[in-house]
Amino acid sequence: MVLFFETFFECSFIIQVFLTECSLIREKQVMTENNEETIVPDEQCNLTSSTPMKSSDLENVESPIERKISIVECDGEGNPPIESSEETPPDLTPHSVAPRRRRSPRRPEVSASRLPLKVLNQIFQYLSLKDLRSAMLTCHSWNNALSMEDSDIWQQLLVQKLPEAALSDPFLFVELRSARKKLRAWYFAWNTNDISRNNYIRTNGFTVHRQPVAQSTDGVRGKRGVSQGVHAFDITWDGPLGTVAVVGFATKHAALHCVGYIALLGSDDQSWGWNLVDNVLMHNGVQLGVYPKMNNPPKYEVGEKIRLVIDCDMHVAYFERNSEFLGIAFSHIPPLRLFPAVCAVYGNTEVTMVYVGSPQMG
Repeated sequence: MVLFFETFFECSFIIQVFLTECSLIREKQVMTENNEETIVPDEQCNLTSSTPMKSSDLENVESPIERKISIVECDGEGNPPIESSEETPPDLTPHSVAPRRRRSPRRPEVSASRLPLKVLNQIFQYLSLKDLRSAMLTCHSWNNALSMEDSDIWQQLLVQKLPEAALSDPFLFVELRSARKKLRAWYFAWNTNDISRNNYIRTNGFTVHRQPVAQSTDGVRGKRGVSQGVHAFDITWDGPLGTVAVVGFATKHAALHCVGYIALLGSDDQSWGWNLVDNVLMHNGVQLGVYPKMNNPPKYEVGEKIRLVIDCDMHVAYFERNSEFLGIAFSHIPPLRLFPAVCAVYGNTEVTMVYVGSPQMG
Protein backbone atom coordinates (compact mmCIF):
# COMPACT_ATOMS: atom_id res chain seq x y z
CA MET A 1 0.00 0.00 0.00
CA VAL A 2 2.79 2.37 0.89
CA LEU A 3 4.56 1.53 -2.38
CA PHE A 4 1.41 2.38 -4.31
CA PHE A 5 1.10 5.84 -2.80
CA GLU A 6 4.78 6.58 -3.41
CA THR A 7 4.43 5.61 -7.09
CA PHE A 8 1.26 7.69 -7.41
CA PHE A 9 2.84 10.82 -6.01
CA GLU A 10 5.91 10.44 -8.25
CA CYS A 11 3.74 10.10 -11.37
CA SER A 12 1.60 13.12 -10.44
CA PHE A 13 4.72 15.22 -9.92
CA ILE A 14 6.11 14.24 -13.33
CA ILE A 15 2.81 15.10 -15.03
CA GLN A 16 2.72 18.47 -13.31
CA VAL A 17 6.23 19.32 -14.49
CA PHE A 18 5.38 18.23 -18.04
CA LEU A 19 2.27 20.42 -18.19
CA THR A 20 4.21 23.41 -16.90
CA GLU A 21 6.86 23.01 -19.62
CA CYS A 22 4.18 22.67 -22.30
CA SER A 23 2.49 25.88 -21.23
CA LEU A 24 5.83 27.71 -21.33
CA ILE A 25 6.53 26.42 -24.85
CA ARG A 26 3.09 27.54 -26.02
CA GLU A 27 3.59 31.01 -24.62
CA LYS A 28 6.90 31.33 -26.49
CA GLN A 29 5.25 30.29 -29.78
CA VAL A 30 2.48 32.86 -29.37
CA MET A 31 4.99 35.62 -28.70
CA THR A 32 6.96 34.61 -31.81
CA GLU A 33 3.88 34.67 -34.05
CA ASN A 34 2.88 38.09 -32.75
CA ASN A 35 6.30 39.45 -33.56
CA GLU A 36 6.25 38.08 -37.11
CA GLU A 37 2.84 39.57 -38.02
CA THR A 38 2.95 42.89 -39.95
CA ILE A 39 -0.12 45.10 -39.92
CA VAL A 40 -0.40 47.52 -42.83
CA PRO A 41 -2.76 50.44 -42.19
CA ASP A 42 -5.53 51.23 -44.65
CA GLU A 43 -4.23 54.75 -45.33
CA GLN A 44 -0.96 53.31 -46.62
CA CYS A 45 -2.79 51.16 -49.17
CA ASN A 46 -5.17 54.00 -50.17
CA LEU A 47 -8.11 51.84 -49.17
CA THR A 48 -10.96 52.24 -46.81
CA SER A 49 -13.03 49.68 -45.13
CA SER A 50 -16.14 50.83 -46.97
CA THR A 51 -14.56 50.75 -50.47
CA PRO A 52 -13.99 47.33 -52.00
CA MET A 53 -10.75 46.86 -53.89
CA LYS A 54 -10.97 46.50 -57.68
CA SER A 55 -8.61 44.63 -59.97
CA SER A 56 -7.54 47.90 -61.60
CA ASP A 57 -6.50 49.27 -58.22
CA LEU A 58 -4.09 46.43 -57.69
CA GLU A 59 -1.97 47.69 -60.59
CA ASN A 60 -1.46 51.05 -58.90
CA VAL A 61 -0.20 49.53 -55.67
CA GLU A 62 3.59 49.63 -55.39
CA SER A 63 5.35 46.57 -54.34
CA PRO A 64 7.84 46.82 -51.43
CA ILE A 65 10.75 46.36 -53.84
CA GLU A 66 9.60 49.21 -56.09
CA ARG A 67 9.08 51.47 -53.08
CA LYS A 68 12.65 50.77 -51.93
CA ILE A 69 14.09 51.63 -55.35
CA SER A 70 12.15 54.90 -55.56
CA ILE A 71 13.51 56.01 -52.25
CA VAL A 72 17.13 55.45 -53.33
CA GLU A 73 18.73 58.38 -55.12
CA CYS A 74 18.86 57.96 -58.91
CA ASP A 75 21.60 59.09 -61.26
CA GLY A 76 21.29 61.99 -63.73
CA GLU A 77 19.33 59.88 -66.28
CA GLY A 78 16.74 58.79 -63.78
CA ASN A 79 18.10 55.27 -63.64
CA PRO A 80 18.60 53.44 -60.39
CA PRO A 81 22.23 53.10 -59.26
CA ILE A 82 24.22 50.02 -60.07
CA GLU A 83 24.16 47.51 -57.30
CA SER A 84 27.57 47.02 -55.78
CA SER A 85 28.82 43.64 -54.79
CA GLU A 86 30.22 45.02 -51.56
CA GLU A 87 28.18 44.35 -48.48
CA THR A 88 26.74 47.40 -46.83
CA PRO A 89 27.82 47.92 -43.24
CA PRO A 90 25.24 47.08 -40.63
CA ASP A 91 23.03 49.94 -39.55
CA LEU A 92 23.72 50.57 -35.89
CA THR A 93 20.54 52.28 -34.77
CA PRO A 94 20.06 53.29 -31.14
CA HIS A 95 17.97 50.15 -30.70
CA SER A 96 20.66 47.85 -32.06
CA VAL A 97 22.96 46.10 -29.59
CA ALA A 98 26.68 46.67 -30.05
CA PRO A 99 28.84 43.56 -29.91
CA ARG A 100 30.31 42.90 -26.51
CA ARG A 101 34.03 43.15 -26.11
CA ARG A 102 35.61 40.09 -24.69
CA ARG A 103 37.30 40.93 -21.43
CA SER A 104 40.74 39.59 -20.80
CA PRO A 105 40.94 37.43 -17.68
CA ARG A 106 42.04 39.29 -14.60
CA ARG A 107 45.44 38.53 -13.29
CA PRO A 108 45.55 37.65 -9.62
CA GLU A 109 46.70 40.62 -7.57
CA VAL A 110 49.77 39.95 -5.43
CA SER A 111 49.73 41.88 -2.18
CA ALA A 112 53.04 42.96 -0.69
CA SER A 113 51.86 41.76 2.69
CA ARG A 114 51.49 38.20 1.32
CA LEU A 115 54.94 37.78 -0.17
CA PRO A 116 56.73 34.55 0.78
CA LEU A 117 59.39 34.66 3.46
CA LYS A 118 62.19 33.88 1.00
CA VAL A 119 61.21 36.86 -1.15
CA LEU A 120 61.09 39.15 1.89
CA ASN A 121 64.53 37.97 2.95
CA GLN A 122 65.97 38.96 -0.41
CA ILE A 123 64.34 42.42 -0.27
CA PHE A 124 65.07 43.28 3.36
CA GLN A 125 68.78 42.56 3.12
CA TYR A 126 69.22 45.79 1.11
CA LEU A 127 67.49 48.00 3.71
CA SER A 128 69.09 49.96 6.52
CA LEU A 129 68.19 49.39 10.16
CA LYS A 130 66.00 52.48 10.12
CA ASP A 131 64.08 51.16 7.12
CA LEU A 132 63.81 47.72 8.70
CA ARG A 133 62.27 49.29 11.78
CA SER A 134 59.72 51.05 9.56
CA ALA A 135 59.03 47.74 7.78
CA MET A 136 58.29 46.06 11.11
CA LEU A 137 55.55 48.66 11.71
CA THR A 138 53.99 48.21 8.26
CA CYS A 139 52.03 44.96 8.60
CA HIS A 140 51.88 41.76 10.65
CA SER A 141 53.50 39.67 7.92
CA TRP A 142 56.61 41.86 7.72
CA ASN A 143 56.76 42.17 11.50
CA ASN A 144 56.70 38.39 11.89
CA ALA A 145 59.43 37.99 9.28
CA LEU A 146 61.71 40.48 11.04
CA SER A 147 60.86 39.26 14.56
CA MET A 148 62.72 36.00 13.95
CA GLU A 149 66.06 36.96 15.47
CA ASP A 150 68.05 34.26 13.67
CA SER A 151 66.44 34.58 10.23
CA ASP A 152 68.43 34.87 7.01
CA ILE A 153 67.88 38.64 7.01
CA TRP A 154 69.77 39.18 10.27
CA GLN A 155 72.40 36.59 9.40
CA GLN A 156 73.23 38.35 6.14
CA LEU A 157 73.31 41.79 7.76
CA LEU A 158 75.54 40.42 10.52
CA VAL A 159 78.08 39.16 7.99
CA GLN A 160 77.96 42.47 6.09
CA LYS A 161 78.39 44.78 9.10
CA LEU A 162 80.56 42.98 11.64
CA PRO A 163 84.29 42.43 11.05
CA GLU A 164 85.63 38.90 10.76
CA ALA A 165 87.60 39.29 13.99
CA ALA A 166 84.38 39.79 15.95
CA LEU A 167 82.53 36.91 14.29
CA SER A 168 85.37 34.47 14.88
CA ASP A 169 85.86 35.36 18.56
CA PRO A 170 84.36 32.49 20.64
CA PHE A 171 84.15 34.53 23.88
CA LEU A 172 82.87 37.87 22.64
CA PHE A 173 79.18 37.02 22.28
CA VAL A 174 78.72 34.51 25.07
CA GLU A 175 75.57 36.24 26.32
CA LEU A 176 74.19 36.90 22.82
CA ARG A 177 72.92 33.92 20.89
CA SER A 178 70.93 35.43 18.03
CA ALA A 179 72.21 37.31 15.00
CA ARG A 180 69.88 40.23 15.64
CA LYS A 181 71.24 40.84 19.15
CA LYS A 182 74.82 40.63 17.94
CA LEU A 183 74.10 43.17 15.24
CA ARG A 184 72.47 45.46 17.78
CA ALA A 185 75.54 45.20 20.04
CA TRP A 186 77.69 46.36 17.12
CA TYR A 187 75.78 49.66 16.92
CA PHE A 188 76.38 50.23 20.67
CA ALA A 189 80.10 49.35 20.61
CA TRP A 190 82.99 51.79 21.21
CA ASN A 191 82.98 54.86 19.00
CA THR A 192 86.12 55.27 16.90
CA ASN A 193 85.35 59.00 16.51
CA ASP A 194 84.75 59.66 20.21
CA ILE A 195 87.98 58.53 21.80
CA SER A 196 91.20 59.90 23.29
CA ARG A 197 94.13 60.27 20.94
CA ASN A 198 96.12 57.75 22.99
CA ASN A 199 93.54 54.99 22.49
CA TYR A 200 92.45 53.01 19.46
CA ILE A 201 89.78 50.39 18.73
CA ARG A 202 90.92 46.92 17.84
CA THR A 203 89.81 45.20 14.65
CA ASN A 204 86.92 43.43 16.36
CA GLY A 205 85.27 46.81 17.07
CA PHE A 206 84.43 45.99 20.71
CA THR A 207 87.82 46.34 22.43
CA VAL A 208 89.69 49.58 23.18
CA HIS A 209 93.48 49.47 23.56
CA ARG A 210 95.40 52.14 25.46
CA GLN A 211 98.86 52.94 24.19
CA PRO A 212 101.75 53.30 26.70
CA VAL A 213 101.84 57.08 27.14
CA ALA A 214 103.11 58.55 30.41
CA GLN A 215 101.22 61.12 32.48
CA SER A 216 97.97 60.81 30.60
CA THR A 217 94.48 59.59 31.40
CA ASP A 218 92.53 58.48 28.34
CA GLY A 219 88.89 57.50 27.88
CA VAL A 220 86.38 56.33 25.27
CA ARG A 221 82.62 56.57 24.79
CA GLY A 222 80.08 54.26 23.15
CA LYS A 223 78.44 54.92 19.80
CA ARG A 224 74.92 55.32 21.08
CA GLY A 225 73.51 56.86 24.19
CA VAL A 226 70.35 55.90 26.07
CA SER A 227 67.67 58.16 27.48
CA GLN A 228 64.76 55.83 28.20
CA GLY A 229 64.28 52.21 29.20
CA VAL A 230 66.69 49.86 30.98
CA HIS A 231 70.01 49.00 29.32
CA ALA A 232 72.85 46.68 30.28
CA PHE A 233 76.51 46.70 29.15
CA ASP A 234 79.01 43.91 29.86
CA ILE A 235 82.51 45.33 30.50
CA THR A 236 85.66 43.21 30.83
CA TRP A 237 89.03 44.67 31.83
CA ASP A 238 92.00 42.80 30.37
CA GLY A 239 95.43 43.82 31.67
CA PRO A 240 96.71 45.60 34.79
CA LEU A 241 94.53 48.29 36.34
CA GLY A 242 97.26 50.72 37.31
CA THR A 243 96.35 53.54 39.68
CA VAL A 244 93.14 54.53 37.85
CA ALA A 245 90.67 52.20 36.15
CA VAL A 246 87.19 53.70 36.03
CA VAL A 247 84.01 52.29 34.44
CA GLY A 248 80.78 54.24 34.22
CA PHE A 249 78.81 56.51 31.92
CA ALA A 250 78.87 60.11 30.73
CA THR A 251 77.12 62.63 28.54
CA LYS A 252 78.55 63.71 25.19
CA HIS A 253 80.06 66.79 26.87
CA ALA A 254 82.30 64.89 29.30
CA ALA A 255 86.09 65.07 28.78
CA LEU A 256 87.94 61.97 27.54
CA HIS A 257 91.55 63.10 28.01
CA CYS A 258 93.53 64.93 30.65
CA VAL A 259 97.16 65.28 31.76
CA GLY A 260 98.20 63.20 34.76
CA TYR A 261 96.68 60.14 36.40
CA ILE A 262 93.27 61.06 37.76
CA ALA A 263 89.79 59.51 37.81
CA LEU A 264 88.51 61.30 34.73
CA LEU A 265 85.03 59.77 34.86
CA GLY A 266 83.29 61.44 37.78
CA SER A 267 85.52 64.50 37.82
CA ASP A 268 82.71 66.79 36.60
CA ASP A 269 78.90 66.97 36.52
CA GLN A 270 78.78 65.28 33.08
CA SER A 271 80.09 61.86 34.16
CA TRP A 272 79.64 59.13 36.77
CA GLY A 273 82.32 56.51 37.50
CA TRP A 274 83.39 53.61 39.70
CA ASN A 275 87.14 53.26 40.24
CA LEU A 276 87.94 49.55 40.31
CA VAL A 277 91.27 50.17 42.04
CA ASP A 278 89.93 51.52 45.37
CA ASN A 279 86.17 50.76 44.91
CA VAL A 280 85.17 54.43 45.17
CA LEU A 281 82.21 56.05 43.39
CA MET A 282 82.83 59.48 41.82
CA HIS A 283 80.57 62.25 40.48
CA ASN A 284 81.16 65.98 40.01
CA GLY A 285 84.62 65.62 41.54
CA VAL A 286 83.22 64.25 44.80
CA GLN A 287 83.79 60.81 46.27
CA LEU A 288 80.40 59.28 47.05
CA GLY A 289 81.71 56.42 49.16
CA VAL A 290 82.87 52.85 48.85
CA TYR A 291 81.04 50.52 46.53
CA PRO A 292 79.70 47.95 47.16
CA LYS A 293 78.54 49.25 50.51
CA MET A 294 80.13 46.68 52.78
CA ASN A 295 83.15 46.32 54.98
CA ASN A 296 86.28 45.48 53.01
CA PRO A 297 84.63 44.90 49.60
CA PRO A 298 86.52 42.46 47.37
CA LYS A 299 88.91 43.91 44.81
CA TYR A 300 88.31 43.52 41.13
CA GLU A 301 90.20 40.67 39.49
CA VAL A 302 91.39 41.01 35.91
CA GLY A 303 89.10 39.15 33.51
CA GLU A 304 85.97 39.43 35.65
CA LYS A 305 82.84 40.58 33.87
CA ILE A 306 81.17 43.70 35.21
CA ARG A 307 77.67 44.58 34.07
CA LEU A 308 76.67 48.23 34.05
CA VAL A 309 72.89 48.74 34.17
CA ILE A 310 71.37 52.17 33.47
CA ASP A 311 67.70 52.52 34.35
CA CYS A 312 66.59 55.70 32.64
CA ASP A 313 63.00 55.31 33.81
CA MET A 314 63.91 55.13 37.51
CA HIS A 315 66.94 57.47 37.06
CA VAL A 316 69.31 55.05 38.78
CA ALA A 317 72.39 53.00 37.83
CA TYR A 318 74.01 49.96 39.39
CA PHE A 319 76.63 47.28 38.73
CA GLU A 320 76.69 43.51 38.75
CA ARG A 321 79.79 41.34 39.08
CA ASN A 322 79.57 37.75 37.86
CA SER A 323 75.74 38.03 37.88
CA GLU A 324 75.75 39.29 41.49
CA PHE A 325 73.83 42.49 42.23
CA LEU A 326 76.08 44.98 44.06
CA GLY A 327 73.43 47.54 45.02
CA ILE A 328 72.39 50.95 43.68
CA ALA A 329 75.46 52.98 42.75
CA PHE A 330 73.95 56.26 41.52
CA SER A 331 70.48 57.73 41.99
CA HIS A 332 68.65 60.92 40.97
CA ILE A 333 70.36 60.86 37.58
CA PRO A 334 69.11 63.75 35.43
CA PRO A 335 67.12 62.90 32.28
CA LEU A 336 70.02 63.14 29.81
CA ARG A 337 71.33 60.95 27.03
CA LEU A 338 73.99 58.79 28.66
CA PHE A 339 76.82 56.86 26.99
CA PRO A 340 78.84 53.99 28.48
CA ALA A 341 82.45 55.08 29.07
CA VAL A 342 85.76 54.00 30.66
CA CYS A 343 89.11 55.68 31.35
CA ALA A 344 92.52 54.07 31.95
CA VAL A 345 96.13 55.04 32.63
CA TYR A 346 98.05 51.77 32.31
CA GLY A 347 99.83 51.13 29.01
CA ASN A 348 98.66 48.28 26.75
CA THR A 349 95.58 47.60 28.86
CA GLU A 350 92.38 46.69 27.01
CA VAL A 351 88.70 47.03 27.86
CA THR A 352 85.91 45.18 26.02
CA MET A 353 82.30 46.36 26.11
CA VAL A 354 79.26 44.46 24.70
CA TYR A 355 75.71 45.76 24.81
CA VAL A 356 73.25 43.06 25.94
CA GLY A 357 70.00 45.02 25.93
CA SER A 358 67.52 44.97 28.74
CA PRO A 359 68.67 42.77 31.64
CA GLN A 360 66.61 39.89 32.95
CA MET A 361 65.25 40.79 36.35
CA GLY A 362 65.14 38.28 39.19
